[in-house]
Amino acid sequence: MLELLWSALVAVLDAVLTVLRVVFWPLLLGVFIWALSMQVDPRDVLRLRWILERIAAIAEGVGHLLLGVCLRVYRQTLGGAYLRRSRRRAAQHLVWARRGFGRDADSLFPASRQMRTVLRSWHQAAPLAAGAYIFKAYILLLVLLNLGGLVDAATKWASRTWAESEHAPVPWWAPSGGLWGPARPVADTAETPGAVVTVVASFRAFAEAIWGKAAQYLPALAAPEGRTAEVVTAISGLVLALVLLLALRAGMSVLGRRPGPARDGHRRDPGFVDPLPRGWWLRSLLSLRPGVASRTRPVAVLIDCLARVGSARRYFQTVTQTRSTLYVPRVDLAGAERVVWSAWKVRHGPVRGALRRDYRKHAAEVVGVIRRLEARQNIDDNTGQVFEEMARVLLTIAERYASGNTLALLDRADVEGVEPAVDREWVRLVILGVAMTGAAITAGLTELSAAASTQIVAVVGAVAWVLLYRDRLSPGDVLDVMRGQTRK
Repeated sequence: MLELLWSALVAVLDAVLTVLRVVFWPLLLGVFIWALSMQVDPRDVLRLRWILERIAAIAEGVGHLLLGVCLRVYRQTLGGAYLRRSRRRAAQHLVWARRGFGRDADSLFPASRQMRTVLRSWHQAAPLAAGAYIFKAYILLLVLLNLGGLVDAATKWASRTWAESEHAPVPWWAPSGGLWGPARPVADTAETPGAVVTVVASFRAFAEAIWGKAAQYLPALAAPEGRTAEVVTAISGLVLALVLLLALRAGMSVLGRRPGPARDGHRRDPGFVDPLPRGWWLRSLLSLRPGVASRTRPVAVLIDCLARVGSARRYFQTVTQTRSTLYVPRVDLAGAERVVWSAWKVRHGPVRGALRRDYRKHAAEVVGVIRRLEARQNIDDNTGQVFEEMARVLLTIAERYASGNTLALLDRADVEGVEPAVDREWVRLVILGVAMTGAAITAGLTELSAAASTQIVAVVGAVAWVLLYRDRLSPGDVLDVMRGQTRK
């Protein structure tokens, strides 16, 4: 059975790769020719740029045509059934969440268009994200199990490359390569160094030249008496180095700038679209919930919290008020708090420092409102009214998040007079890490065996865990703490 499933998976992946190759090469050809046309003077008399642009447009059109045909075939076969099933599951999810409110569902839990769209997107992306997460966890597990060997191989390769670069030939344009002075001494070997060794040798020559000049002239700034020429040289060198850095920064910004929208394609490629942030691929690789599922999951979590509120409200009306007041329902809003703590990170990605403080402050205020509502369950006599207030607050947060208003998840009147929540879990984690690291180092310095050292570290970690957290943090919440979603 497993061999049959593996063969089917391999066949599907092979078909997908074949389709991607068919569509990828025309698009790549179009991009290459378009980039080449950008280097040609638009005023050339041979109209070479016009010819290249037409070829690029044809290649791009062929690529889009093939992609459209592939997407149409997919939608008519597997894609259509998958989309219909995900939409049906999203509708069932929403009906299940609203069922607890009964006849008051339209007034207490009205599902807006944005919420329906986001919930539908989550049901479409969740199965694919689950498969990607399992595959990613498997790869990370393999890397973790072979981490020692990988680090050892990387260390040996770096040491060998550095040793070979010490006497490797340097290009003529690099310092000590012939243009800047006498040639650098090179070991006379029959083997030709590789490209990596040559690059490392070039950078090493740059560093040596800069260090030699700095060691020659910079000490004159500390004792300038009688060394006027050296002081002027040092100051001029610092100014020129600053100008060089600014020029490099300007050049990198020009090279990394995205082209503006075309004259006839401004609707497809608006000029105000932000480029992907630096290192986005690494953050996506290490993310626990990749892709669209991470951005749409908060709405699904808030809808589940609303379902619990509706069930508790119905139980309070049908059992508590009519039979016995000993059984009073309570709702735990831990999931909603974790969502609010990281809503602005998940929804918008990287946020610059000037706005990060405002996002964190607003998230702390909203979490304070949620905690106050959770505490009111044990304060107010009319618990049913508290449940209705919970539903209103959670619904507002879900709608604002679905609309992208993460800096206004609640109105100013809702957070007025509420004490903002404080996230101090990083302090406890640091203390726990220091305690376990100290125990490991202390056990390593003693003459105990490896088994005894492991037991000592485990006991110290368990005791520190109990003293720091007691019953406030379960082991499953550690990942939430690492993502900044803790509710403590």
